[in-house]
Amino acid sequence: MSLSKISPSNREKELETLHSIFDSINKSESTIFNSGAGAGKTYALIESLKFVIRNYEARLKKNNQKIICITYTNVATTEVKERLGNTDLVLVSTIHERIWALIKSYQKELVEIHKEKIQEEISKLKHKLETGKEYKEFQKLDDEQKDYFKKIMIDNNELYYQNFNLKAKDLKEKFKILLSDFATILRNVSHFKKIVSTIYNLEKLSECCDNILLNKKEYSCVEYNSIYNSDQLHKMRISHDTLLNYGLKIIEKYDLLKQIIIDKYPFIFIDEYQDTDEKIVLIMSILENYAKKIGHEIFMGYFGDTAQNIYDDGIGSKITEVHLGLKPINKEFNRRSTKEVLKVINNIRNDKIKQKSIYDDCEGGSVQFFKGTPNDVKDFIETYIYEWDINQKNKLHCLVLTNKIVAEYSGFENIYTTFKETDKYKGFNYNQLNTELLSNDFSKLGEIPKLLFNILRLYDNLADKLTPVIDISPQVNLFDDMKLEDLMKLIKTLKQIKGNTLGEIIEKISNIYAECNEEDFKKLMDWVMGGENITYELFKIHLIEKLFNNKSDEDIEHANVVIDNLLRISMEEYKRWYKFIVEKQDEEVIYHTFHGTKGREFDNVIIIMGNTFGRDRNYFNYFFQNSMKSTELEGEDKKKFETIKNLLYVSCSRAIKNLRILYIDDITNFESEVSEIFGEVNEYSSTGTQNDE
Repeated sequence: MSLSKISPSNREKELETLHSIFDSINKSESTIFNSGAGAGKTYALIESLKFVIRNYEARLKKNNQKIICITYTNVATTEVKERLGNTDLVLVSTIHERIWALIKSYQKELVEIHKEKIQEEISKLKHKLETGKEYKEFQKLDDEQKDYFKKIMIDNNELYYQNFNLKAKDLKEKFKILLSDFATILRNVSHFKKIVSTIYNLEKLSECCDNILLNKKEYSCVEYNSIYNSDQLHKMRISHDTLLNYGLKIIEKYDLLKQIIIDKYPFIFIDEYQDTDEKIVLIMSILENYAKKIGHEIFMGYFGDTAQNIYDDGIGSKITEVHLGLKPINKEFNRRSTKEVLKVINNIRNDKIKQKSIYDDCEGGSVQFFKGTPNDVKDFIETYIYEWDINQKNKLHCLVLTNKIVAEYSGFENIYTTFKETDKYKGFNYNQLNTELLSNDFSKLGEIPKLLFNILRLYDNLADKLTPVIDISPQVNLFDDMKLEDLMKLIKTLKQIKGNTLGEIIEKISNIYAECNEEDFKKLMDWVMGGENITYELFKIHLIEKLFNNKSDEDIEHANVVIDNLLRISMEEYKRWYKFIVEKQDEEVIYHTFHGTKGREFDNVIIIMGNTFGRDRNYFNYFFQNSMKSTELEGEDKKKFETIKNLLYVSCSRAIKNLRILYIDDITNFESEVSEIFGEVNEYSSTGTQNDE
């Protein structure tokens, strides 16, 4: 088995698929290219881009036009650029980068939309103050008293945060005299904090809105903050989700902008369409409809696979409902896996796309399904480390059921378990933790995990001598106006950031921030950490506010303990977490979440599977129990089945050569359905007597 020999007939058939795309490009006939896992989707995308360059280069240059290629991740962006080669005709970027590039020049319109967004947020906050249960004591005050209370708290902002983490009794004592006229509000400290927090947020947003209306220079521009996963509206900064909302609003509202985009970018390609946000597809549909209305030509090509839609925010199969009239082009050849792996993933997929290998020498792979117990997992993995001769050049990739195991085996268990103890991520929010702490897609990281990631990225870049100075900046144009001597001075200051724990790093940043007069350092840290006036205490308060509810003294005490634990975790462990996120682990055995391998391919794959997945105790067994009658399912049952099927399909299709599945729960009730998909079911025994030929 070498997966290298392609027959002339197979090569010709693959070319026919490509020529179908080329034909649609020539006709300005927007398409949706569907291809299964490992089909060479990126190859088809690259060849389509090259076709446009070959045939339309002269016209594009004459009219000062470009080709847009939107990718789903930064890794994909790099891959497309490398495979495409040197050309300035194609703008390759992620969705958010491209949308921002399209709209950022229209600051007058953006500021107007931003003002409307702030006004909406102000209305929501006022509504909370006027109707929320936690605000009852504030609601009892007359207007004059409310204004007086607000003034006291705004004037004593620093005092409030200095004492934020005190127990209720001590906090009351601190504010007893200052708030002597408002004893009833101070009675419930949890409610008091909510009232004050809302007042502070209202003050910041109202001040920003007033400054926009006054046309103040520093409020005449909206910035997209790509490194921080939450809005800072009062600073005129927006994050990922808000950017897409603004993009849709501004493109939908202004016909002139639509025409400029259409005329400047007559070819638009979108990679991994199934994971694309619905708002992006809606934008593309609006642009194409307007192009038709004014008689201008435009081609849009979507490349992806509905069966690989594994994220809740991806459009998936709804794409043809949002963007009407797309011409479907399907590809059934596979360029990744052996015949044995293909048979299994076709069985899982079970739809109109039945893949076959493009290679004549595609036999020789191995797929086996085992039933066992949780106690077998470690031995099962050890068995194949030995049998497959796993080493640095021949790695083993394991997909495991719980993210706790991923964290434990990958060396950052303390980080995972500590986050799990926070109000934000415990109980019903547990599944949210798995996405927001372990996602390789940086835009999906939670607000606090992304904040820690930004700090670690700066720390890692400073430690890596090969990192270009410009890459240390979290914002593209942050160093634009700096002299070389100032830049070197800044780097020297940044090099002082050292410590054995996260807390020591934050303390060092805080001390440098307080002691140095370098505005460049403060500007940089403002972007990295999402706020000015950085101190260790304010950083800790920020973590507590974002991760805890703090309804009682016990809650406050618990929150302080958990955050202290988070800050005491070693930088070595944080670096292992960082390497996991950026996919730069150097171990021989790499552990993954089920969602974390999308777009990857490995020679050797082990999947540990069971009934329970996350908080759902009826997950993979639900798929197998319904696999023979899936056409009868409707509504939520159908949706759940498709979600599990897609995840299983994506997971199994990562394998090039060797695939092993260990199911650690009883499969008696659905063993026949398992065998329909995977073939013979083997019983695993840790004694080494398993049936494995």
